[in-house]
Amino acid sequence: LFVFITFIYQDGLSKVNWDTLTIADYHQSEWSRRHDIMYLIDTPGCKIPNYDAFDLSIRKRILPGKFLNCKTDLAFIKLIRTCFQIDWRKVNRSEYKNSFSFCRIHTIYRPRTGQHHNYFQYINGTVLNKKPVCVKSDMVRVQCFDKKNASIYTNFFWIYQKNETLEAECDERFKKRKENPNITETLSVLLLGVDATSRLNSHRFLVKTRQALLQNFFSVEMLGQNIVGSDTFNNLVPMLAGKSKNELKKDGKFSNTPMDNFDFIWKDYEKNGFRTLFAEDSAWIALFDYLKPGFRTFPTHFFNRPWSVAWESVKGKCKHGWSEPAAILEYLTKFVSAYKAKPYFAFTFLTTLTHDEQEYAAELDEIVSKFFVLAYKGNAFNNTIVFFFGDHGMRYGAARSTDIGTYEAQSPMMFIIVPKWFSEKYKTIMRNLRKNARKLTTMYDVHETLLNILNFNGRVIEYNSTRRGESLFSDVSDTRNCSDVGSSDSMCTCSQYTKVQNQSEILATQNLSLKIVSEINALLKNHKTLCAQLSVYKTVSIYRAVSVKKLLSYKITLQTLPGKGLFEAPVFHDLLRDEYRVGQILRVNRYGDQSKCIDDYILRNYCFCKEQ
Repeated sequence: LFVFITFIYQDGLSKVNWDTLTIADYHQSEWSRRHDIMYLIDTPGCKIPNYDAFDLSIRKRILPGKFLNCKTDLAFIKLIRTCFQIDWRKVNRSEYKNSFSFCRIHTIYRPRTGQHHNYFQYINGTVLNKKPVCVKSDMVRVQCFDKKNASIYTNFFWIYQKNETLEAECDERFKKRKENPNITETLSVLLLGVDATSRLNSHRFLVKTRQALLQNFFSVEMLGQNIVGSDTFNNLVPMLAGKSKNELKKDGKFSNTPMDNFDFIWKDYEKNGFRTLFAEDSAWIALFDYLKPGFRTFPTHFFNRPWSVAWESVKGKCKHGWSEPAAILEYLTKFVSAYKAKPYFAFTFLTTLTHDEQEYAAELDEIVSKFFVLAYKGNAFNNTIVFFFGDHGMRYGAARSTDIGTYEAQSPMMFIIVPKWFSEKYKTIMRNLRKNARKLTTMYDVHETLLNILNFNGRVIEYNSTRRGESLFSDVSDTRNCSDVGSSDSMCTCSQYTKVQNQSEILATQNLSLKIVSEINALLKNHKTLCAQLSVYKTVSIYRAVSVKKLLSYKITLQTLPGKGLFEAPVFHDLLRDEYRVGQILRVNRYGDQSKCIDDYILRNYCFCKEQ
């Protein structure tokens, strides 16, 4: 097989990107090549332009990849399986070779039920010195001290420990599942998510990871994946529950509502005898915990929150040789290896590296690519379907105000990986999956796919009418548009707009920016004592919809005072009634501490606190 390799070097970037084309790809028709250049998705219901990750309009705004460079010189502790020992060679090479005294191991403890989501305590202190110490705990802190009893080392370890009681419970439930004649295959599921990572940014910085996925596994990249909400919670709830935030809870407010009683999909897998895992980093902004009370009872069999809260209680992204995402993926490597022959449902979401700066995706690339390479070498995914995804693109930053920046915010990365045997046995499903890669898809479809996997019988689900969520193993309807899939016009990549060059005429006659600011102030009406009244500072841009029927749609970007908040929103003009309606208003620059006076995670996007 001949392979054409194109080397593309981009000015200012620290890496070379590789695009590989097989002979079959190279000989596609000239029309197809031209067509692909114009549109990434081209269906009766949706057209999405094919943007270049290194387009000239944003190239100067793309910074080199960043790395944490966690130093390993003070990594005094070695963990071999479940046993700790001091690495005396490193101690003797360090500045503490004459003052080093001893280490102490503590269990990080939280009862599985009935405690605050941030609760943990250190218990069962054990001295570590000359001899190795083996532990039965799965979450551990290790501290080392000098001869003056001053702490010189603190690190945290999440250790896979086999639980015989859990294994027996899962095996018993799985026996009942095997008695169901309507289920013909049992496949494990791994959901591995990365915060604020668009498809295009994966091309820029997740180079090694993409290479590992595309060369080692049977993977399909969903090119038309679209957000259904502006933030992590609004996008991952549809994946995990099949519902929007307001369908999960009518008022959409969770600041005083524990998450324990909601029906997330891991509960269905657990009932069927699957081991379940939920792991996150960045405990202070975690999915169910940021301005929310999280879980009072462990939601899954394996749950790392007490460990993560303990990790974040000590300053610094590095802890003697590794970052929190690296520590989590080391655990996950052992987990998927331990259960490669037994069913599991694992959901891991990584936030630390990419939440604030997309350039740290380069550091993540090193960590995640290593995980996938080790999984490949260990044949860990021979019975597992993997979803590797972003929740949304970068919502803030230098490129956000560009056309491509807007597209990226709405277009998260999504890969689906299936075992080789599955791709060969279920050819219709694989054909559908590849066709769906060129259609509009969302997390509602992923949820339906997860249900399909849980109750898999080899047959393709056929839908009589267009649905918000359709299994990606089926031939997803190509007539679906933004509203069909639960994505508002302001968040949908199918929406086609052209820039209005002469803004003054529209602003003079319709004053669209004022309508948006009035809507923001209305949202804040119950917080007038805390939040300042906003006014229009300037209109940054106006875009008008290409297709006009009964509604003329505009997309406005404006800046407000005080605080210089940057907002983007659609305004719909009903031409028959001459009425206006403002759609969902998105914050497109960081609010930082401007909104710290309120604890409503939605209104924090809009509030400028009177007391700064």
